Amino acid sequence: MNPLYQSVPSEVQGWKAEAEDSTYNRDTLFNYINGGAEHYLTYQFSEVMVRRFVHPEHPDVEIVLDIYDMSISEDAFGLFTSEREDEEAGIGQGSEFGGGLLRFWKDRYFVSILAVGDVPNAKSVMMELARAVAAAIPSTGDKPAMLSLLPREGLIEAEVRYFHAMNTLNNHYYVANENILNLGPDTDCVLAQYLREGESGFLLLVRYKDASQLHAAYDSFLKNYMPEGRETGLALTENQRWTAASTSQQYLTVVFDAPQKSWAQSLLSSISFGGR
Repeated sequence: MNPLYQSVPSEVQGWKAEAEDSTYNRDTLFNYINGGAEHYLTYQFSEVMVRRFVHPEHPDVEIVLDIYDMSISEDAFGLFTSEREDEEAGIGQGSEFGGGLLRFWKDRYFVSILAVGDVPNAKSVMMELARAVAAAIPSTGDKPAMLSLLPREGLIEAEVRYFHAMNTLNNHYYVANENILNLGPDTDCVLAQYLREGESGFLLLVRYKDASQLHAAYDSFLKNYMPEGRETGLALTENQRWTAASTSQQYLTVVFDAPQKSWAQSLLSSISFGGR
C-alpha cells in the first residue's frame, strides 16, 4: 500500500499531517479499534493506514483519515454496507457523509474520514481529502456477484448488506445467539430489505462452499429457528409474521418478517439462480 500512502496529500486547506502515519494489521488492529476490531476481521481485512491532520489555529481538534486495505473489492463494499446509514456523498464507488464522518469504498479499499471535535468548515476539508484519496486509487472493483440474484421489485437499495459472520447478520436482523446458519469466512451472505404491496420484509441469501455445508446449515436453521416448518419450509413466527426457507444449488434463501405466506412465497420464487 505504500504507493497509495505516498499519493495521499499531506496537507488540505491548511490542515497538515501530524507526525508519521500509523499502520495496523490483523494482529494489531485491536490496538487501534478497541472493542470493534472483530467486525473488521470477519472480512478479509489486511491493514489500515491512519493519518491525522491538525491545524495550527485549531489545536484541540483533528481530522483522522483511515484507509483500510480489505484485500478484495467485495469485502470493501461489504464493510461499507455494514454500517451505511447516511446520504450518498458522490465519492468513489459508494459513499456517505453525516455527523462529522465521511465513508466511501473504491476497489479493495474502504476509507473513513472523521472530524474529531468541532472542526471549522469540516465538510469542505473532508470532501477535498476524500476526493484526493479516491483519485489516488487508480482502479475500481466489482461488487459481489451474488447481488445480481436479488429480485429488483421492491428492493430498498440502501438497505442491502454483504457480510460473512453471524454477528453482522444479528446486527441488522437478529436471528439467534448461536451460529445456527453455520456462517463463517467461507460463506458469502446478502441481507436485503423489500417493500412490496405496502409491506416490508427481509431476504437473506447465503452461499456455501459445497452441498454438505448447505444442507447442514439448512437443517440447523429449520431445527433451531422454525421446527414447525421442517416439512414445508414455512412457519408463522411469534410476531405473527411469516418465515420461509429453501435451498437451490449452493444457496440457502430465507424470507423473514413476511406479512403473509403468499408474500414470502412470491419473494422466494422471484429469485432466478440461472446457472450460478
